[in-house]
Amino acid sequence: MQQQGDFPTLQVSLDNLLPALGADANVGTLAESVLTDFSLAQKVIRLANSAMYAPFGGGVTTVSRAIMVLGVDAVGHLALGLQLLDNFAGAAARRPDTAQELERAILAGEFARTLSASQGINQGEELVVCTLMHHLSRLLLVFYYPEEWARIQAMSGGVSESESMACHHVLGVTLEEIARAAAQKWRMPPLITATMTQNATDAETVSRSHTNWLGAMAEVSAQAAALVTRGGDADEVAELLGRHAEALGLQEQAVEAARLKVENLREARHEDEAAAEVERRHAPGKPLDAHCRLLRNLKEVQAAATDHPVSELVPLVIESTMGAMNFTHCFLMLLNPQAKRFSARIGFGPGMRERLACLSFEEGFVPDVFHFATTAQRPTHLEDSQRPEIAHRVPRWYREAFPDTKSLVLVPVFIKNRCVAVVCGDWGSAACGIPFTGEELATLYDLVGEIGRGFQRSQQPA
Repeated sequence: MQQQGDFPTLQVSLDNLLPALGADANVGTLAESVLTDFSLAQKVIRLANSAMYAPFGGGVTTVSRAIMVLGVDAVGHLALGLQLLDNFAGAAARRPDTAQELERAILAGEFARTLSASQGINQGEELVVCTLMHHLSRLLLVFYYPEEWARIQAMSGGVSESESMACHHVLGVTLEEIARAAAQKWRMPPLITATMTQNATDAETVSRSHTNWLGAMAEVSAQAAALVTRGGDADEVAELLGRHAEALGLQEQAVEAARLKVENLREARHEDEAAAEVERRHAPGKPLDAHCRLLRNLKEVQAAATDHPVSELVPLVIESTMGAMNFTHCFLMLLNPQAKRFSARIGFGPGMRERLACLSFEEGFVPDVFHFATTAQRPTHLEDSQRPEIAHRVPRWYREAFPDTKSLVLVPVFIKNRCVAVVCGDWGSAACGIPFTGEELATLYDLVGEIGRGFQRSQQPA
């Protein structure tokens, strides 16, 4: 991989995401990692609203809300699996011979997610990542060692149970050893790496540990996917799953649901591709239905506000504001009363993590747009911050961090007539495009104002 490249974004993606899955993971850090990739964020939201997850939330419109509903671990593993698939999909587009193996991995992941629905959300997303890691060795071989892979296929006759032995004969290592080494190299969570050693499936033996269960489920899902890609019909798939159902604790309805899931998979993926195309064509700037978006997100935030601490509420509000207004960047600057300075604490958008430390200004008045915003009782909108008559009011620290920004919006947060925070959003080099209405500004102010109300609730005695 170091010599040939071809998967250059995978390590970067994992480096951004895996730290957010650590022991101190929280809504803000994980949401920030997911939101660095707009496509990934939209897939997380769509899956959180799928039939499998509907009983847990429903109507989820933000990554932060998805994390609050489903939990950090579930969304983290979900994002990790999607990130792996996205990188392999990019590779497959350049190497047509990998497309079949990618389809097989996707099928196995869909089997795994559906089969595990009755076992719980966390196990389901862990299992999908485990299943993808089982297929990782096949993808790497077909991509980097196509001639050796052809020999392996010829020796095994395309039977997955024989491929690992054929791989050992040709390359001196098994498929499982390759997958395990890749998992360690990319610093996957220890549980995921451990399942790489659990590959034997026995329909008569009940799994005695969670790791065993994950490994066995991943292998059975892989076998089911192999059946489908070889042209196996629904009855053959059901027979395979039914044979292992008792050992894996699967209910009859789960087996049937998995079969139906795969039959409908192709149609569902066409719909996803169409939705992704709509997203790509979405014009920059403020959306036409901004007010409807703001009202919907305001209701969602208010519904969650009283049940969650302010530390979880803040990223939800920032992301909701960003999504409703189609901002490129959106961040919160919080007042430190002792230092009398506003400093950026959390933000979403490309490059925000690196910029946060540079975004700060003193509370004492200076005639610039940020200080004007802290005295206003409504959002401040700069349609063109680069116009000569406006540019000198934009502070240097902001212009150095966002040199290309054209339009931006500043929304103050007040507690007892003192501005304690400012939310800033922009559309990058694009203009806002559509003038703000009074209703939009008022609803935007109410949405951001939930941060102040959250702080006030946190200060009240229990």
